[in-house]
Amino acid sequence: MFPDPHHAAKHSSVLTMVAVVLAVALAGCATQDLSTPVNQPVAETVQPQPPGLDGDGDIIALSFSGGGARAAAFSFGVLQGLRAMPDAGGGSLLDRVALVSAVSGGAITAAYFGQRGGEGLDSFRTDYLDKDWASELHTSLASPVNWARAYDGALNERDRLGDWLNAEVFRDGTVADLWRSGRPRIWINATDLYSGVPFAFVPLYFDALCSDLARVRIADAVAASMSVPVVFRPVVVASYAEQCKMPLPDWVAKAAHDRQASELLRVTARALESYRDPSRVRFLHLVDGGVADNFGLSSLILMRHAATTPFAPLTARDAVRVRRMTFLVINAEQSPSGGWSLTPEGPNGVETLSAAMDGSINLNKRRAYDAFRDTIASWERDVRRYRCSLPKEEAARLAEGIKNWNCGNVRFAVDMISFADLDAKLGARLAAAPTRVSLPADLIDALIEGGVDAVKANRGARLLSR
Repeated sequence: MFPDPHHAAKHSSVLTMVAVVLAVALAGCATQDLSTPVNQPVAETVQPQPPGLDGDGDIIALSFSGGGARAAAFSFGVLQGLRAMPDAGGGSLLDRVALVSAVSGGAITAAYFGQRGGEGLDSFRTDYLDKDWASELHTSLASPVNWARAYDGALNERDRLGDWLNAEVFRDGTVADLWRSGRPRIWINATDLYSGVPFAFVPLYFDALCSDLARVRIADAVAASMSVPVVFRPVVVASYAEQCKMPLPDWVAKAAHDRQASELLRVTARALESYRDPSRVRFLHLVDGGVADNFGLSSLILMRHAATTPFAPLTARDAVRVRRMTFLVINAEQSPSGGWSLTPEGPNGVETLSAAMDGSINLNKRRAYDAFRDTIASWERDVRRYRCSLPKEEAARLAEGIKNWNCGNVRFAVDMISFADLDAKLGARLAAAPTRVSLPADLIDALIEGGVDAVKANRGARLLSR
């Protein structure tokens, strides 16, 4: 079986030390991977852009955390639960989902939902969750050959993940397929390993690279989001700055040197500037989004901080017509493990590295969640002020067809759905599930059932279902 990717990543220091000792002996065995970038330069024609969010009435936005098949199955259960819950108009709450931002294992589910729509969800289990491809992967840390692979960059080359996902799950789908009318917007999140900033597969980042996002394979975006360091080689994205005529947005240069701006905005602005400087960056190496933020919320925070309107990424029409926007963060976090907390001796070296890595990942995502709650609160205030400042004629035009429209009647809310929301015994079982690309069928059943039950019990979802 595939080992816990984060657990394997936590062994990177150990692997590196072993590999350094054996570097001379292994140099003849190791092979250099001349990775081909997964993206292409912009074409001469105008580039397609995703449509805005559909903000009419009550809408739902979701964040799917990382966690391998555990996260994929739990988030799939949440989607199934939303589909079973009616909305006020006679449809289902699944129809109200306008945006999904996702990381790693959760990105598989999100991308599949974006590509196939709610009507195609029933095949997700067959296409991904029930498949066991662990035998295709290099996993043993006891193999000297794998030491060489690790020293050379990773136990597994990029094609072992991206090409498998493309052949078995996404079948040559491209990001443009995620932009179909009526489908939720899907934001797949990775980490730029060089700059250490979150990297999302959205136009902002690819415009900075002078690259055509629409033609990127869905599988490669998801593979980038899942590429746990040392387990998988980073996904390579090229900058085509030398042949680019598109200027960066005005806010980038301003934010890069604005001491009053948020640090997330400043470092991201500097990273975007570096993408246009061939003396600094020619290739990005993207790894698991969980390295920067395992909830995929940082890209949403960034979009609000960089917004030039009080309502973006909503459109003006959406901002006027939205009534409630409910963000549900789906947290498939694994519980702490190891019996060393019961002994005075404490953890050994490997356990210490593992706990330290877990602590870093969890701290980053919890900080992102707290910052996101603040961002949503300020976004709601900005939208309300915008609505109430509109001339009556403009407000009436944008709100046409809405009975008893009130400029102040808008509410944005954030909540988290996790294993802690379930029966204690079931929640403990699911939280103990390993982070692997495939899991036993009975555990998949329980994770899906847990997702269904957790969203049905969520107060925010129940309010929308009335």
